[in-house]
Amino acid sequence: AGDRLTVRSAVMGGPAIERVDPFDGALGFSLVVRAGSTVYTAGAFGIDPDTLEISSDVETEVRQAFTNLEASLAMVDATLADVVEMTTYFAGNRTEVYPVFQRVRIELMGGNLPASTSVVVAGFVYPGMHLEMKAVAVT
Repeated sequence: AGDRLTVRSAVMGGPAIERVDPFDGALGFSLVVRAGSTVYTAGAFGIDPDTLEISSDVETEVRQAFTNLEASLAMVDATLADVVEMTTYFAGNRTEVYPVFQRVRIELMGGNLPASTSVVVAGFVYPGMHLEMKAVAVT
């Protein structure tokens, strides 16, 4: 991501809505949206922001996805401890990917495990991905 950060706020008879888009519209969506105390993230996946590559090692990819999710949450002063719901999409061999995801999530989220939905999909827009996750947090 670039160094630019765009935050747009609107109040329309309800809570203020903030849309955080560090890509200045290039992706066509916001990475994070805050509506009052509720935070919604776009899908986070295991791309290394420095190299723009996805590791062939599943655990490295999963850990990078969580690092990227944490970075998105931090844009609105939220953390993994604030996450109340998570939806995760998996591609590839789920018997290899899902157990690694579960182990890393339990390690990183500890006693703050969210409600969760997991879905197996045929594939992702970015080749080589094994998972993408989005979260809802309350701060």
